[in-house]
Amino acid sequence: MPIRRLFLPVLASFFGLTLLVLPHHLMAQTAEPTLTAPASQPTPTLAATPTGSASDPAQSPIPRVHVVQDGENMTLIAANFGVSVEDILAINNLANGDLLQVGQELIIPGGSGDTIATAFTVGVGDTLAGLAAGFNTTVDAIVASNRLISADPPLRIGQSIPLISRTGSATIRPVTGRPYLVRPGDTLLLVAASHGLTPAQLAAENGLNARAYLFPGQRLKIPDETTPYRFLPEGWVDIRLNSSAVTQGSTLVIYAQNMLAGTPAGRFGDQPLHFAQHENGYVALVGVDAIAEPGERLLELTGGDERNLWQPVRAQIPLLAASYPTQTIQVDDSLSPLLDPAIRAAEDELLGTMFAVFEEPRRWEGVFQVPVTTTVVSAGYGGLRSYNGGPLEVYHTGTDFAASQGDIVSAPAAGTVVFSGETQLRGNVVIIDHGRGVMSGLYHLEESFVETGQTVSLGQQVGRVGSTGLSSGPHLHWDLRVMGVPVDPLPWTQQAFP
Repeated sequence: MPIRRLFLPVLASFFGLTLLVLPHHLMAQTAEPTLTAPASQPTPTLAATPTGSASDPAQSPIPRVHVVQDGENMTLIAANFGVSVEDILAINNLANGDLLQVGQELIIPGGSGDTIATAFTVGVGDTLAGLAAGFNTTVDAIVASNRLISADPPLRIGQSIPLISRTGSATIRPVTGRPYLVRPGDTLLLVAASHGLTPAQLAAENGLNARAYLFPGQRLKIPDETTPYRFLPEGWVDIRLNSSAVTQGSTLVIYAQNMLAGTPAGRFGDQPLHFAQHENGYVALVGVDAIAEPGERLLELTGGDERNLWQPVRAQIPLLAASYPTQTIQVDDSLSPLLDPAIRAAEDELLGTMFAVFEEPRRWEGVFQVPVTTTVVSAGYGGLRSYNGGPLEVYHTGTDFAASQGDIVSAPAAGTVVFSGETQLRGNVVIIDHGRGVMSGLYHLEESFVETGQTVSLGQQVGRVGSTGLSSGPHLHWDLRVMGVPVDPLPWTQQAFP
C-alpha cells in the first residue's frame, strides 16, 4: 500500500552548490584526477567566495603562511619569524588587539611559501574562475590537473576538484569586489573612470585586453576590499544554501540577491519557491518530506520584473536518505474505526489547506522552544508506523513529547492562531501561523486557551496536554510545517532560521 502521511501520534510517552545555466556532470577524459585531497582538508563554508586578481599567478610569489598553535600570541609569532607585529597585522588586515584562534592562518611577510596539492568541494555558486582566483592559480591549470575537456564545465554539487594552491595554504582565500553590468554606450575608459580606476587596472582585474570592447550585459568585477564577490552569472550578487546536501525531513534555506530590479522566483524539484525580503536580498524556505525519494533535485532560480528578466540559474541538489525508526502502535478497539484511510484523507485535506498558506511577514525571532516543559521524546519524527499489526503504510509527521494530563502547552514561537478546534484523528488542535509558510500544529490537547485569529507570543500558554482523538495516552504531538510539508521540528529549537 502507498505510504501516507500521519499527522496524529498514537503513542504517549527533533551562507557548496554550483549554479549553472545548464546542469551537467563534470566532463573528464579520464576517471582519475592527477591530484588527491589531504585527509584534513576542510569543506569551505557556503558563504565563502573566492576572489583574486587577473595577474598571472605563475609570476607572483607564494606567500608564507603560519597556522596559529595553542599558546601562541602575535608577539611570539613575530619573534619566531624575525618580523614585526605591525607588519603581520598589516598584511593580514588585522588590528592591534585582535584575538588569535588556534588553527587561524596568518600570512608572514617577507617569506616564501610552497605550492600545495589540495582539493575543493564544490559548493554554491562555485566556478573554475572563482576557484582559480581563490587559490591564486589559473583556470587552465585546474583544467589540466583534472584533465577536463572544457575550460568552462558545469560543476556538480559535492564534486571534489583537485588543484594546486598558490596561496601558501590548502584553504581557499576570500575574494572581494563588486559586480557591474555593462550598459549600452559603456567603454572600458568610461567604466574605469566612473569607479576611480584606470582602464589598465579595470582590464587587469577582469582578465581583459586594455583595448577590449565591452558589450551590454557583460559582467565586470570592480575592486572593493570590503565586499565579498561571487563569480555568478549576469546580475546575481549572491546565492547561498544552508546546506550543500539536503536530507529527508530537513528545512532548506535559499538566499538570493540580484543587482537587477525585481523579485526572485524558482522551484526546488516540483515545489515552487516563495521568497521574502531578508538582509540585502530574499530568502525562501523549503520543507523536505521524510518520505521524499532520495536522489537529486533540480534547483532553478529565476526572477525579475515587467521590464527585466533575470538569467536563470540551475543546479542539481543531492537529497540524502535519513534514518528513521519504524514504530509499532497498538490502539484500543474503540479507536480502531479511526484507522479508516478515508477519515485520515479527509482530515489531511481539511488541515492541508491551512498549512499551505504563505504570509510574508515573519512573526518569529531566533530559535523555537519545545511547547512543553519536558524534553523527553516518546516518538520521533519520520518513523514509519504499523497499527495493530498492520503494514507500514503511514509515517509520523511530527514529534511526540511525554507529558502528563493537564500539563501546560505553550506556543513554540510567535504567530497567529489559524485554527483552534476539534478533529477526529488529532483531537483538540491548535495551529499557529508563524509567517513565511511556517506553521505549528499542536495535537491531542485536553483543552485550548486560544481562539482562531488570536495573536500569540513565544511561550504563551495555548492549551493543556490531553489524549483526545487517536491517542493511546496523554502526550503532546508537535507538527512543524514548512510550505505545507512536515519537517523535523527539533532543528528549529537548536538553530535560528531566517
